Amino acid sequence: MMAGESVSRCIFYAAIALVMAAWFGRTGVALAHEGEPLAPHELWSAWNWDLLILAGLTAAGWSYGRGVRALWLRAGRGRGVSQWRVAAFGGGLLALFVALISPLDALSGALFSAHMVQHLLLLMVAAPLLVLGAPPVALGWAWPQRWRWGAARWWHRRRRLQRGWRALTQPLAVWMLYMAALWLWHVPVLYEAALRNEFIHFLEHGCFLATAVLFWWTLARCSAGGRPSYGVGILYVFTTALHGGLLGSLLTFTPRVWYPLYAASTAGWGLTPLADQQLAGVIMWVPMGIVYTIVALALLGVWLQVMERKDRRQRASVWRAKEIP
Repeated sequence: MMAGESVSRCIFYAAIALVMAAWFGRTGVALAHEGEPLAPHELWSAWNWDLLILAGLTAAGWSYGRGVRALWLRAGRGRGVSQWRVAAFGGGLLALFVALISPLDALSGALFSAHMVQHLLLLMVAAPLLVLGAPPVALGWAWPQRWRWGAARWWHRRRRLQRGWRALTQPLAVWMLYMAALWLWHVPVLYEAALRNEFIHFLEHGCFLATAVLFWWTLARCSAGGRPSYGVGILYVFTTALHGGLLGSLLTFTPRVWYPLYAASTAGWGLTPLADQQLAGVIMWVPMGIVYTIVALALLGVWLQVMERKDRRQRASVWRAKEIP
């Protein structure tokens, strides 16, 4: 069996398993933000088998697997999209499953700290893994060639859309969008509106995931270039770590509760509302800071290696020029 076919078949079986689990599990489900606050003994029955989310995850996985299969059948296994990128994309889908389907989703309605873990999974795990999976390449191969050519022609004729997209995906614009999403959705009015209303909650998660994918995609573009691009990437990550750390520190050290809606549910989990908020602040502050620091140091190391190789090539060319009589 070809490797591409095995990937497609695994995706297909996973989709069938998810749909069956959704069908048989809906009767005993305790969904987040509905009815009474989630109690500890209800946690492992609180799976969020939302068919819309499951359909989205399944469609993304199936389309990606179909594209990888078509590409590998044409170019050979591991060409175009390497195996580690396929694994990264699968890891991104798994992170989305844990964040949105597992009992963590229901627990996030009872504890702010659990909600913060959910958001970190979207921002710091799912988004970068999805970007590393190179989905444009795989998804481009998922559909018939005439569809791809038709889409390319349509996009080529949309000059204004192209200009708008280029402006939107500039590093500064993406940085501002990412910062705005992170800070605005933690404003008490908006945050508690998301807790009360499932549609607003869906918009919140969609906004986090979309801006995070743009953030990591832009960072990947920065790190793919030469010296200026690496410098932009390091500054990009460093300043994001600063404003994210500031928000985390405010949540940790503030003497008052920002989100009173959690007051009715934290006691059952052995926490006061303020302690839950402080824990959420630490979760945002420390893990995010560690990830951003590692990424910035990795970019700096690669940048230094690129500069060293460039310097060696220049010295070698100078010596060769001296040796010419």
